[in-house]
Amino acid sequence: MAMPGFSSPRVMIRVRLFIAISATLAISPLILVVVQPIIAAAPVDELLRIILVEILIGFLIAAFGRAFFGMLQMMAGAAANASSFNQPVAIVEEFQQLPPMAGLITLSATAMLFITGAHADVFIGLAESYRTIPVGGDFVPAAALDQFSTKLMQAMLLALRITSPFLIYGIVVNLTLGLTNRLMPQMPVYFVALPAVMMGGLFILWQVIAELLRLFYAGLGDWLVLQ
Repeated sequence: MAMPGFSSPRVMIRVRLFIAISATLAISPLILVVVQPIIAAAPVDELLRIILVEILIGFLIAAFGRAFFGMLQMMAGAAANASSFNQPVAIVEEFQQLPPMAGLITLSATAMLFITGAHADVFIGLAESYRTIPVGGDFVPAAALDQFSTKLMQAMLLALRITSPFLIYGIVVNLTLGLTNRLMPQMPVYFVALPAVMMGGLFILWQVIAELLRLFYAGLGDWLVLQ
C-alpha cells in the first residue's frame, strides 16, 4: 500500500489493497515456520506489540524506496525549471502537479520499475527482511531514523547527480541571457530565447534519458537489496 509504484494515484485503491493481500498470502508460507511458534507463545499484549512493530518496519522499508522516487521527482522539477518547462499543467504524480518534463521523467522511472521486473525484487526483499529483522524483535526509533536519513542523503545525491546536466545548462543559459539583456536592453530576451532554451532542454533530455534511468535504478538497487 505504501511502496513506490504500487502506491501511485494512478493505481486504484482496490487494486492496491488486492496487491497487498496477495503479497501477504504469497509471503506467509515462506515465514510461517519461523513466525508461528513466536505468535503461538505470545500473550495478547505482546501480540499487539509485534503487529505494531511489523507495521512500522513495513512502512520504514517502503519509505526508503519512496525517498528515492521523491527526490527524483523534486530534482526533476528543478531540471524542468532550468529548461523552462515549468508551465503548470494537469499532470499529477504523488498527489501534486508537476511540470511536463518532471512528469515524463517520474512516469518513466515508475514504468521502468515494472518493465524491468524490479517490482518482483520488492516482494523478495520483503521476504528477506524477516531474516534480517526477526519477528518479535524491538523497533529502535534511533536506528530507524539514522537509516532513513542515510537513505534520504543517498537519494538526494543520486537525484542531484542524474539531473546535473539540466542544472548546469540552466545556469549557463541564464548567465548568457542576462549578459545579452545587459548588452541589448531593448531586445525582448525572454520571448526570443524561450523556444531555443526549451529546445536545448529537450535535446539534453533526449541524450541523457537512458543513462538517467540506468543510474537511478543502479542507486535504487541499494534499497531493493535492503542494505
